Amino acid sequence: MEINGKEVKAQIWDTAGQERFRAVTSAYYRGAVGALVVYDISRRTTFESVGRWLDELKTHSDTTVARMLVGN
Repeated sequence: MEINGKEVKAQIWDTAGQERFRAVTSAYYRGAVGALVVYDISRRTTFESVGRWLDELKTHSDTTVARMLVGN
């Protein structure tokens, strides 16, 4: 996509909260400029996992990474 006349590459990785992707997700945090943490509004347990995902993001990413919480 193009933003302000510059080509920008966006990669979105959806791990669906699955533990088997944990090693992969920590690798993709490095170099990220933004992160969406999405939870299922119909399943409280997914919201209760948000803290863990934010902790992992904090551990593996730069402090300048923009974070957005989305209830879906």
